[in-house]
Amino acid sequence: MNFDDGVHAAVEETAAEILGPWLPQVRAVTRRAPWDTVLAEPVELAVGDLLELATQDPAAGGSWELVLRTYRAYRAVLVYRLAHALLEHGGREGPAEMLARRLSEQAKVETGVELHPAARIGPRFMVDHGYGTVVGETAVLGSDCYLLQGVVLGSIKIHNNPSSKRHPTLGDRVGVGAFASIFGPVVIGDDVLIGAHAFIKHDVPDGACVSVLHQYQVVTGSAEVAVSGVEPAGVGRFLVHGAGLHDPELRVEQLTRDRSAQAAVLERASERLLVELPETVAAAETRLRLSGPGGSSVTVALPRARLARDAGGRHV
Repeated sequence: MNFDDGVHAAVEETAAEILGPWLPQVRAVTRRAPWDTVLAEPVELAVGDLLELATQDPAAGGSWELVLRTYRAYRAVLVYRLAHALLEHGGREGPAEMLARRLSEQAKVETGVELHPAARIGPRFMVDHGYGTVVGETAVLGSDCYLLQGVVLGSIKIHNNPSSKRHPTLGDRVGVGAFASIFGPVVIGDDVLIGAHAFIKHDVPDGACVSVLHQYQVVTGSAEVAVSGVEPAGVGRFLVHGAGLHDPELRVEQLTRDRSAQAAVLERASERLLVELPETVAAAETRLRLSGPGGSSVTVALPRARLARDAGGRHV
């Protein structure tokens, strides 16, 4: 995709407009550093953010001008770049911190996106839609990270959190789906995909895919197997819908509170499996685990209907 040279000038002009009402404070905070010096790095990073979002978001139609002039989530990212630069020039205490936080808080009200100016965010950062997205003070994000709306990179406790590192660290090329929450100083590896509504409080390794199926969070190593739904198909039998289910080496197990047991695969296709469970006793925590030959696995909760028989052979 080709972009003309006007993108840099347009971003610099918009940045100057944002900082214009605060110019006396900016001058004081930056110790009267040349204006070009103050804007150089945040504008360069903001241009990268802009071009990446224009490229990655199909709704933008490849137009950086559309994103710059209309996307409120992008404006929040631009303000973050400026506020972070003010902290870098003026220090974390005193007038610089006050000005950076005022800019950040105003952007939060205007855009619905809260990016703490002290967070450390790598190049080509994208927030899409974005309303309700929060990135905490000690969060660290690598390059090419993509956050959707409602994402929270927060701390574990509700209040009285420590002032030390308390927010997540994301590696490079991490995508986080809508309304996912990552809490605490956990480390999310490179090339991780976190699905919508995931709730994460532990480290996630490189290349993992984290998704939520029913009430269970699932981590798969290489995303060989995906499950989109499970439905009863008779007493002790279930249809599993998804992708990558045709591999004859796919292992299917029934998990209960006390043990696991191999389930029988009665029919096998790429997008569905018919399985029969070895246990017909109703269990409070019965789940189905599908393990691929490459080490990935998916665990889903089973519907309680038709899971067990009573003494008379009727399903319960």
